[in-house]
Amino acid sequence: MNVIKKLIGRILFPRIFKFKNILEDAFIVAVKETSQFDGSVRNLSQTWLAVCPHTYFSELFLEIENWNAPFVRAFEHSDMVNVEACYQLTQAFYLRHLFRIIVQDEKYRKYSQDQITQNVLSNMNFGAKILSFSTDFEKAIKNMASVEDFSMCYVEKILQTLYLDRKLLDPILTSIWMNAESLFGLTVFTTESIKRAKYIDSQSS
Repeated sequence: MNVIKKLIGRILFPRIFKFKNILEDAFIVAVKETSQFDGSVRNLSQTWLAVCPHTYFSELFLEIENWNAPFVRAFEHSDMVNVEACYQLTQAFYLRHLFRIIVQDEKYRKYSQDQITQNVLSNMNFGAKILSFSTDFEKAIKNMASVEDFSMCYVEKILQTLYLDRKLLDPILTSIWMNAESLFGLTVFTTESIKRAKYIDSQSS
């Protein structure tokens, strides 16, 4: 049955099918890369740099619910390009959350940000790029009126990656910013996603 669904998807939605396949490949690569990390941060890094970034992007842009319809539509109307960059941005988004949690949450103080950084640089082909993206996110946080805007900062960077023509993107972003229900849903979704990552950590520790 799954084979038939994939065949139908390939025929009816070739661009989305190709995008999902490349995204899945990027996820598999991330799992393999993080499996080479030092044992003390391996499980943590697989959660925050492989599993959760893949789930977060997929649930936000590929799986439609009432609250996230504008995000799914924005993806569907895009050029559907730069898949790897989208995944790297999502990894950086999660990495920035993790680094902040290491500082703020006593349960995570046992982890070293420097050790994670070194493992990212040593074991990930695009580690330097992911860390650069995470630094960009950190700079963006400092200039935000509220922490809730952080998720929309991520959404904007993703859509800027997916749209080659900024003239098409600007009205879409404006529409999303004016949709209070979707913005609230995004905040809740991100919060719950981070909770899910922490739960995975608690089960593997």
